Amino acid sequence: IQENYIRETGTNQDAWEERKNSSIYGLSALDMTNEGSPDDVTGVDAASLRRQIIKLNRRLQLLEEENLERAKREMVMYSITVACWLLNSWLWFRH
Repeated sequence: IQENYIRETGTNQDAWEERKNSSIYGLSALDMTNEGSPDDVTGVDAASLRRQIIKLNRRLQLLEEENLERAKREMVMYSITVACWLLNSWLWFRH
């Protein structure tokens, strides 16, 4: 299988990079070398891309929620810091 994959993709370096890229994006080398009509391959690619988009949307949604929570925490900490600074300033001037 690996020899066929190398033969189809070119050099061994190209095969390594293709496998690295496909593993990053969740595609296997077997999916990409699947024999069949172009419509079948397009359907598999579309389904694969759809799954990847769903995963990316979930990740993005989680990141956005974390960012909102962090912004709320920062606002609370900023407010507490300013309140402490004002209280200390008032106590220092009064002293």
